[in-house]
Amino acid sequence: MNTAQEFSGKVALITGSARGIGLGIARRLAEEGAQVLIADVNADGGTSAAQRLREAGLAAGFVHADLSAPGGAVALVAAAVQLAGTVDVLINNARAGRRLGLLEETEQDWDLALDVGLKSAFFAAQAVIKHMSAHGGCRIVNVASVAAVLATNESAAYHATKAGLLQLTKYLAVAGGPYHARVNCVLPGLIVQDEHRARFDAAANDDFRAMARHYQPLGEVGTERDVAEAVLYLCSDRARYVSGSCLVLDGGATVQEPFGLLLRHHASQLTSQ
Repeated sequence: MNTAQEFSGKVALITGSARGIGLGIARRLAEEGAQVLIADVNADGGTSAAQRLREAGLAAGFVHADLSAPGGAVALVAAAVQLAGTVDVLINNARAGRRLGLLEETEQDWDLALDVGLKSAFFAAQAVIKHMSAHGGCRIVNVASVAAVLATNESAAYHATKAGLLQLTKYLAVAGGPYHARVNCVLPGLIVQDEHRARFDAAANDDFRAMARHYQPLGEVGTERDVAEAVLYLCSDRARYVSGSCLVLDGGATVQEPFGLLLRHHASQLTSQ
């Protein structure tokens, strides 16, 4: 199937896409023919990101989004529809908050993280489903994290947000089905974003890089492109019967048994001697 034709004429709204994984998803959808709308609270960054995509010959625009504000998600969808006429694809990627320890997190940190990362995801989805129910339906992908199912060094609010997206995905897939909405979720693991690649590859980072790759059963870390390709599939007609799924993108890292990892490490140490 020619995905360039498939996404031609489609409008994709991607939240939190001025940079990082969100921008990678926007670029990939645009490469396959979609008109993408970069949505971000960072107006300068979002405008610049959309401009770079246009300079590459891709269809892209920018919509300012303050998802921490009451009604921010609904206002974003309304602005997107006004600008592009429709929203066929919604990618809920936005997140907010700081990496804080157990004893450092405040109510303000908690509220910001959940408002931007979870509450807005629901109300943006609700608004898109409501608008598109009379226009053939829509495709929604929520960007969660392996932190939804594992404890990491991120904040408590981050974990709660990402775990909430899993259950929200399932709810929306069921409740949105009659409105012709397909809703899925991706759970990225260790992803080296393009803007961090130079630091990851630096000689001073050799030990961490070796440890990170050893932890991955496939022997390599993920990239923005890996996430974008998965999202592209879930938004495509090739996934027409896929809804309510949560796709883990971590090279098999989260399904490995910890003691097996230790044995694998021990074996590699013996063979290198």
